[in-house]
Amino acid sequence: MKKQIYFYFATMILVGVLGISTQAQSRNRQQLRADIPFAFSVGNKSLPAGEYRVQVVNPSSDKSVLQITSLDGRTTMMVRTVDIEGSSTSRAKLTFRHYGDQYFLAQVWMAAETTGMATPNSGAEKTLRRQLGKTAKDFDLVAVNAR
Repeated sequence: MKKQIYFYFATMILVGVLGISTQAQSRNRQQLRADIPFAFSVGNKSLPAGEYRVQVVNPSSDKSVLQITSLDGRTTMMVRTVDIEGSSTSRAKLTFRHYGDQYFLAQVWMAAETTGMATPNSGAEKTLRRQLGKTAKDFDLVAVNAR
């Protein structure tokens, strides 16, 4: 009986490790490109409208770091994210929190993944929300499809 219990726990641990490894490998292979038609902020940095490449720098962590690079090479930055659960979509996308004419990167979803990556609210976004009298949940979400 003891051997069966040990075998069961060992099997569960192995399945869990393989699942994490598979998710990390799929994120590692994926990067996305998006044509973002508006200026936006990530962390405390403002980025102009344009085409960007987004890739995960450390895919094995649950606090992934995204590298966001403009295709013209003029702008690059990194931001730490937190994994979030959702439903799988066939297309990759970036979502932005939208206040008036200002956009803040909120989430990044790779194609066919059920785990997305959420960026923290920046100090600039919190200040803007206070000025506008908006609560933490009082904003519009705008999605930009990626390839």
